[in-house]
Amino acid sequence: MLTSKEFVAKIVTDNQALFKASQHNVKAYFDSKPAQEELVEHFIGRMVNERMNMVEISQAIADMPADADPVELQLLTQQAHDEAVHFRLVKEVIEHIQGSPVDVEAAIAKEAAKPTAKGAGLLAKYGAESDAAALAAYQLVAEGRAEAVWDQMADCIEDSFISGAYRKIARDEGFHSKIGARSLAKLVESAEEQARVEALVVAMRRDLYDISCRNTTTAQAGKQLVAQAYGW
Repeated sequence: MLTSKEFVAKIVTDNQALFKASQHNVKAYFDSKPAQEELVEHFIGRMVNERMNMVEISQAIADMPADADPVELQLLTQQAHDEAVHFRLVKEVIEHIQGSPVDVEAAIAKEAAKPTAKGAGLLAKYGAESDAAALAAYQLVAEGRAEAVWDQMADCIEDSFISGAYRKIARDEGFHSKIGARSLAKLVESAEEQARVEALVVAMRRDLYDISCRNTTTAQAGKQLVAQAYGW
């Protein structure tokens, strides 16, 4: 059996094909030069996702037991704050592109009626609000992928206002992934729990890759990466 730190390190290593494949998808999408209206729709989905992350992480904090680790509470509270900042930053990017305010209430209602694929939805799917290991796994995998994706978007976008905002988001997502690694290392000290979390992570990776393909495009180079790494 791996030690808990070795187990987390293995997940980090095994995530890399997903991260690279997602970057290939993002680059292919932006290289296709989507029209302004399509870009606005794309970023509205990302804006709503950041708000969902804020709400879900905040709910997880509210549901933590009275004897929860104070450092864990502090780190998660920082993440919830960061997600609120990301929500604002993407909103400002959309307003910068379209030259007019965003009706957030209408955007959220539209997304609810015809939702784009969102990583934040996996928090509920895998019961992360009440399952500490699932939450930590989500942070480690999804937030790590988010760092790669936001960095790739920043590389693809020439507008310095947008790329600067997205580079800031990428840095925060990397920090959130490290929060997940820290938490998970405390929760996977048995072979049984490692097996359970490994199964969760495998499913999350597939979900996140599918989300990437639906929100951007399916790049052949990325498809080959995940096929080799995960057998999909």
